[in-house]
Amino acid sequence: MKKIGLKHLDKIAKSFEVAIALLLLVVIAIKIIEVVLELTGFDIIIISMDFERILSMAFALVIGVEFTKMLFKLTPETVIDVLLFAIARQTVIYHERTLDLLIGVIAIAGLFAAKKYLVNRLESKQKPEGD
Repeated sequence: MKKIGLKHLDKIAKSFEVAIALLLLVVIAIKIIEVVLELTGFDIIIISMDFERILSMAFALVIGVEFTKMLFKLTPETVIDVLLFAIARQTVIYHERTLDLLIGVIAIAGLFAAKKYLVNRLESKQKPEGD
């Protein structure tokens, strides 16, 4: 049985992310058409599902892909990516109070700062000086 390398798994995960992004773009384009038709007086629904529900499902799929990447890579960067998407989903989809939105934005900013300053410093210290 042939062993699948980490590079292959990473390529598959990236392909899933691209597929999810493309599908989401198609849904957005269809929803734009629906809005234009509604503004012109036509009451046509192309996709019956609510956009927030579609967005929630897309976020869930992306979080699943990122979680899978975290399982086979297990680096601080992949852990931060999973947390970023999970908090972003919570902030964008389930924002009930302004304070919740503010906390979500602060958490995302903190994770971006951690990724930029802590993870990048750890990676630069682990690289040999010849690279």
